[in-house]
Amino acid sequence: MSQAPTPPTDSYTTTLLRVAKYLSRSPQFVAVADAQAALRHTLEIAHQVSVVLTTNGEPAAALVSFATLEAIRGALRHLLVEAMEASFAQAQAQVASTPHVEPTSEAELEALVAEVVRPA
Repeated sequence: MSQAPTPPTDSYTTTLLRVAKYLSRSPQFVAVADAQAALRHTLEIAHQVSVVLTTNGEPAAALVSFATLEAIRGALRHLLVEAMEASFAQAQAQVASTPHVEPTSEAELEALVAEVVRPA
């Protein structure tokens, strides 16, 4: 007996699923002139699917509901923070695994510079 999938409990997962559902719908293409003539209707459509505004038949812009835009922003911000945290953790691990080396002394630096400058 198959169980129905349980709805996600955390708001992040719920938001991602809402954005994925919205983005999986085919966009509706609307000429800018037509969108201007029926702006209220165009905004209502944007709550159901993304609306691609066209100029001379070419995509020029897209309308999405404000709630979806905010959900996309939140999801992207979350992904960015996760990526930054992973990168920082990786850098910390790399530093921790690198053997500690004593800093080069002033005298050693001067000797290295003299060695490079001498042939020049």
